[in-house]
Amino acid sequence: MTVDRIGERLRRYRRAANKTLNQVAAESGLTASFLSQAERNLTGVSISSLASIAKSLGVPLNTLFDQPPQPEPDSHQGQRVRYTIGGQPLAYERLSSNFPGNLINAVKMSMPAGYQSELISHEGAEFAYVLSGQITYTIEGRNYPLGPGDSVHFDAGKPHFLANSGNDVAEVLTVTTMGLFDDHPTP
Repeated sequence: MTVDRIGERLRRYRRAANKTLNQVAAESGLTASFLSQAERNLTGVSISSLASIAKSLGVPLNTLFDQPPQPEPDSHQGQRVRYTIGGQPLAYERLSSNFPGNLINAVKMSMPAGYQSELISHEGAEFAYVLSGQITYTIEGRNYPLGPGDSVHFDAGKPHFLANSGNDVAEVLTVTTMGLFDDHPTP
């Protein structure tokens, strides 16, 4: 999917929901200026931000972008589909499946040196485990530098962002209770 399609979809579904940028911002834990930039394709949008936006708009996440399915409970190195959202530099590998009653969602993220996510707060809990590289989670203004083998677990309702604070690609396992996968076909 191209970057233009992400922005176009965000604007189209926001307008269909009869919501202003300020309303979606308040409901998604993002800022109106960030949402405006995303709609105009001036910034990348993380999967957690898109999930928050989709919830605010009352649409399945797969209406905003396509994700690879994970129908089986097992996931194997070298067989997962690596994907990005629009043209953003952050790459994901889906690690978890989805089923009725599922409470956790897991992805492996690859962050290039210099990457920094947007500031977000969202429902649920978030856990991250650094596989390689150096990252920093900033939660409510406090920095948590993490290297290989380090982890962080927190209430994702607190404003947070993460950044690759090293000179190499960082790989991070992220698990959240926020719904990231809906496995419904994109209309």
